[in-house]
Amino acid sequence: MTESVVANRHKDCLPCRIVSGTGVLGMGVYVWIQAKKRPQAVGRFAMYGVAAVAGGIGIARLLDVYPFGKEKQQPKE
Repeated sequence: MTESVVANRHKDCLPCRIVSGTGVLGMGVYVWIQAKKRPQAVGRFAMYGVAAVAGGIGIARLLDVYPFGKEKQQPKE
């Protein structure tokens, strides 16, 4: 069976992960700060949700966890 495109992709270097991870994390912080300025509760909580997701993606990118890094290999029997 042929390997998938994702399995054969070029692995990112550490500087690439740092730049993209801090960029997405910074976006999450910016959205969080802007959410505090919203007068409506629904809009504020929606922006908090977006900020939390962006922060989680940024942290996952920095730590190189799946789907950005290697997936845990299952032992072959």
